[in-house]
Amino acid sequence: KAFDFQRHIINKAMQKGRIGIFADTGLGKTLIQLSLANNVVLTTNKNVLILTPLAVAFQFLDEAASIGIDDIEHSKDGKFTKKIVVCNYERLHYFNASDFECVILDESSILKNFDGKIKEQITAFIKKVPYRFLSTATPSPNDFIELGTSSEALGYMGYMDMLTKFFKNNQNSVDSNNRNIGEKFYLKPHAEKDFFAWVNQWSIMVKKPGDIGF
Repeated sequence: KAFDFQRHIINKAMQKGRIGIFADTGLGKTLIQLSLANNVVLTTNKNVLILTPLAVAFQFLDEAASIGIDDIEHSKDGKFTKKIVVCNYERLHYFNASDFECVILDESSILKNFDGKIKEQITAFIKKVPYRFLSTATPSPNDFIELGTSSEALGYMGYMDMLTKFFKNNQNSVDSNNRNIGEKFYLKPHAEKDFFAWVNQWSIMVKKPGDIGF
């Protein structure tokens, strides 16, 4: 049931195993995420956890029913009997990372809105999981916080390492306590090409199918 560009994203994500899917609203991220979850189950026969913001879980269950995926359920207390488990971010503490082969973060841009405790909990949880997929609408190219936290969550370059390698600020120093980090830092002019080539290694960024050749 997937469009050609969605199949391309699903195939690339499965081959990569850990990737950010930054696809604009209306490009079918829910179908893509469910397809990835189902592929992991079919490939490994192990469990998949889909983390969603509050009130979004039912959309996954409805869409799963429409594409014939029935091994899925919504859990609020850490108990589950199906292979694909949908849960709200705030209830992650009920689950154990060792029970899952894959974690999918829906609306992953929400990571930067959580306080440090929940963000650290999510990052620590998924670090132990082989398959990791982040999914959100395309971040602004200037939203360095989101790109850095996404890379770190996926197990690629850490946020502070990213800042040190590609960015400068007015004081020519890296201060992790600076809350306006996205505004104060700017890409080193000679590093722009390398920076986006690096982002392209661990993500798919698409505003319309034509961006990736469809």
